[in-house]
Amino acid sequence: MSDAVNWSYGILNCYGVNRSIFEVDRPITQRIFGIEVSKERFDEVWSDLHEKLDGWFPKFNNGYELYLKNGSDWEKVDASEMESTLDDWEKPYEAWKDMPQEAIDYVKSLPEFDAEIFKRITGLHDKKHTITIDGKEIELSEESLEALKKQLI
Repeated sequence: MSDAVNWSYGILNCYGVNRSIFEVDRPITQRIFGIEVSKERFDEVWSDLHEKLDGWFPKFNNGYELYLKNGSDWEKVDASEMESTLDDWEKPYEAWKDMPQEAIDYVKSLPEFDAEIFKRITGLHDKKHTITIDGKEIELSEESLEALKKQLI
């Protein structure tokens, strides 16, 4: 028995295998930002993240809109009407732009968090601005900078 095997041959008792020849007893592993974690840790993060996403998911095409338009029935969706929402499949950032801030903050709070991986996948990153007051540098997020601008105007 093996599961999730692609482009492989001679595989026995392996899970999550791609491009392997004659491999055996490869266990299921869970990873967060490339770091192997326990099943319990993975399940905890998965559950918490999906709670914070509150039904949101990245939209790479208009399929979900067509699904809703057709009475939430995938069988009624005409696949020929599906179109990509991305200009460049190598940079799928447009699909992630509306990720809920609560979910972003949660992901960034994880001890496994890797900013470069997150940015590479989502295109999302902290836009920090530095201002100097009385010779002291203060780092502000984009949101803090906007709030400060509103107070000054």
